[in-house]
Amino acid sequence: MRTILSFLKCICVTTLLCQPVAVMAAVTGSDEHSESGQETSTVYKARLAQNTPHQYAPTDAGSGKESEHDSSAAGQALSIDEIAIELSNPVGSMIIIDNEFQYRGYQGSLADASDESAFIYQLQPTFPFPLDNGKNILLRFRIPINGTQPIYEADEEYSPFLIRQIASTIPTDGTFDNEHGHSHLADIGFDIAYGGVSDNGFISMFGIAGKLPTSQDFSQSVDQIRLGPEIAFGKVTDWGIYGAWATHLVRLSGEDAWDTNMTSIKIFFAYGLRNGWQIISNPNIEYDWEGDKKNKLFLPIGAGVAKTMKLGRVPLRLSFEIQYYIESPDSIGPEWLMTLGVRPAFANPLLR
Repeated sequence: MRTILSFLKCICVTTLLCQPVAVMAAVTGSDEHSESGQETSTVYKARLAQNTPHQYAPTDAGSGKESEHDSSAAGQALSIDEIAIELSNPVGSMIIIDNEFQYRGYQGSLADASDESAFIYQLQPTFPFPLDNGKNILLRFRIPINGTQPIYEADEEYSPFLIRQIASTIPTDGTFDNEHGHSHLADIGFDIAYGGVSDNGFISMFGIAGKLPTSQDFSQSVDQIRLGPEIAFGKVTDWGIYGAWATHLVRLSGEDAWDTNMTSIKIFFAYGLRNGWQIISNPNIEYDWEGDKKNKLFLPIGAGVAKTMKLGRVPLRLSFEIQYYIESPDSIGPEWLMTLGVRPAFANPLLR
């Protein structure tokens, strides 16, 4: 019952968060941008909803002209700006190999917490399996490699997730050991979802997410199999894309000395500036229901820029984003997050 109530809270927060994003988009979108992109966006949404075979065929370089493809609307190739939207879409039909390089700076009340930092490389391949109704079954993996991570050493070793749960009783005379987790595989995440884009550009996705205890450093591993529901809603518009993607994970099996009850809401937002350029914002809001007082909420804000281009016939998205945490666990939590993204994409052979 507790898990169900937590997930209902997660859905309510997601709905509330989507409203200001939609209002902001309506205010910032200019009439000129909307009018010039209306026909292209309509064709794009129709092709995306139908998973048409030619939707990812590259155009002639620099000309925007199709080569060797049907000239009808349903058979036209996507423009570079449409591909940029597709690469921001969590229910897209392209095979994506996402590479993220994250640097985090920390703050906190524990001694020297503000001197701590962490580096993480995360590989996230996405494999969509198209269905006859235009939707996709999506299979994703998140494979993180931890560089230097903050581990607090007192009477024993404490990682940040454990510190959050026992913050009021943890010894305060310890020190941080930065050697743990160096080039170690961390816990692998995954999700299996069903979703797509409707004819009016509405995005919906429902699925199951989880994490596996694969960490090579026990002091950082939760050492549990975690599982829970996920849900996402959003909209493809004439100027870009926006929405929210929520998950809630609980302990399924494994270590029972601590519990997992974690809600995450990832906002995805991309505003097109033409020629493959976008303003992006992808904050990941988290709430640890098991955390001690003032050690529950992660609330970042920030933005960045992305550029989508083609290397031969391969679309490639480069991005850089900075997030600042206006709320973070008191004992130790992230203060800054900088993310460099390299995201090549490939046509889905199952669409042919």
